[in-house]
Amino acid sequence: MYRVAIMVYPDAEELDFVGPFETISSVNEIKPLSIEVTIVAKTMEAVRCYNGLRVLPDTTFSGDVDYDILLVPGGEGRHRAMYDEDVIGFIEKQTRDLIYLCSVCTGAFVLAEAGILEDLKATTHHSALNELERSYPGIEVLEERIVKNDTEPKIWLAAGISAGIDLSIEMIKDVFGEDIKAGVTERMEYPSNCR
Repeated sequence: MYRVAIMVYPDAEELDFVGPFETISSVNEIKPLSIEVTIVAKTMEAVRCYNGLRVLPDTTFSGDVDYDILLVPGGEGRHRAMYDEDVIGFIEKQTRDLIYLCSVCTGAFVLAEAGILEDLKATTHHSALNELERSYPGIEVLEERIVKNDTEPKIWLAAGISAGIDLSIEMIKDVFGEDIKAGVTERMEYPSNCR
């Protein structure tokens, strides 16, 4: 079973993590007991996201689970999260054993601030591409929907908001193969021109 951690923090963009949560969790509908998705936050208190959705975390950064996949969302809250020692510490600790480290939208800034993207390719929301390039000159910033770095762990980044669903689908294909990916996209009624 693959263990997936999806990070949340105050003012995170909802679809950045809810889209991947739904997509990745759908694997279990096609191949039962394949994936366990956990919402991870700094504390167990409800997290208020950017548009007002309140999320109850399953566990905190201080837990002792080593995850296979970690996804970091973006949103206005990234301005605080990228300088939060607990957020950065959790990412750094998990990176040692991950298979995939992913960001969606401006979550790229959190990974960049952790020093993880140096000398790699990255993308982010179209409105923040120039900021990412200016702020972190050691990163090759690309205006692409998904950027994949063939590293250990694999570091994949998605552009703005809905691109996190595409990234999740690509990851499902990479881990489980084309048949499981097709089952997930059919279940979600995800348009064929988007995959």
